[in-house]
Amino acid sequence: MAALERLARRVWATPGGAADVLLWPLGGLSWLYARAAAARAAAYATGNKPRQALPVPVISVGNLAVGGTGKTPLTMLLARELTARGRRVGILTRGYGGSNEGEDPIMVSLGAGALVGPDVSGDEPALMAASLPGVPVAAGARRAEAGRLLLQCAPVDVLLMDDGFQHHALVRDADVVLVDGASPFGNGHCLPRGSLREPPAALGRADLIVARDPPPGADPQTALAAFSAAPVATARTRVAGVFDASDKRIEVGGRKVLAVCGIAAPGRFAATLAETGARPAGFMAFADHAPYDRARADAIAAEAERLGAEAVVTTGKDAVKLAPLWRGATPLWTVRIELAVDAPDGGDWVAALLDLAARRFAGRP
Repeated sequence: MAALERLARRVWATPGGAADVLLWPLGGLSWLYARAAAARAAAYATGNKPRQALPVPVISVGNLAVGGTGKTPLTMLLARELTARGRRVGILTRGYGGSNEGEDPIMVSLGAGALVGPDVSGDEPALMAASLPGVPVAAGARRAEAGRLLLQCAPVDVLLMDDGFQHHALVRDADVVLVDGASPFGNGHCLPRGSLREPPAALGRADLIVARDPPPGADPQTALAAFSAAPVATARTRVAGVFDASDKRIEVGGRKVLAVCGIAAPGRFAATLAETGARPAGFMAFADHAPYDRARADAIAAEAERLGAEAVVTTGKDAVKLAPLWRGATPLWTVRIELAVDAPDGGDWVAALLDLAARRFAGRP
């Protein structure tokens, strides 16, 4: 999967352009990939491959394409909303980019800060551990095992599975699928020619589709109706603020900064930074989940000094890795984003989702 993702990234960034032409010969491989993904999903759905269940309701937050749609911010929003309603929430996540990826599950947090560093857990689990007080987080490739570990360590009554739409091995009671509101299916192809993990018909398994940042005048419900009868909500990305190392909000309008990110969609970060009014003197983009070491941190600091930047600004999931290494004279600031979700009928989408999950959990055999 990782090799296919790397191969296809340029296609996702420029659908229909030169990269798409270069990868056109891989269309046959994409067709085979789509068939294999559909067969795998069917094998779990029919019981030919066994699923494991956990003794509390599980809500999955996932997507159809690889990277960059905002699964982690949506998972964090849902965790906060459920906690505010008195639910005891835990999060299960894969832990991409950490040294423990693929190994036995680990507890990243018991709800009072990170127990391990992002080099072990991965950046997204570390970000959730730092941002969600009272919410335990477990990471592991085998989400059922991670869930059992979490339930042994913390009393929770609902679990959120981050990036779980294709993780069929764990029984879930509701599936939320996040899509890009401007381009739900990318260039329309599965890996490796495109960014899709599954064909669009897989959206038929979704219980709620969330279209992120659809352009003005777009109608995501109509665009997705051919593949799913699930209600379609919209999510708008907004800047929660820019913060320094002491968690103080900083006004950055008109200030000269060096932008740094290691995410799947660096263009989104550039657009977010533009909303703050900052003036990027430079932009350093690394691969998604890119590791940071002392040498890279010092190189970023040196570039900031060379450009005369007032600060280095980065994303939340980059900051959890970069901040412990930072020793530059230029301050390091973090841009925090959040999602605001509008239900398709103007109702309470969180309550509806929780009610669906509780009913399905109660009806499990």
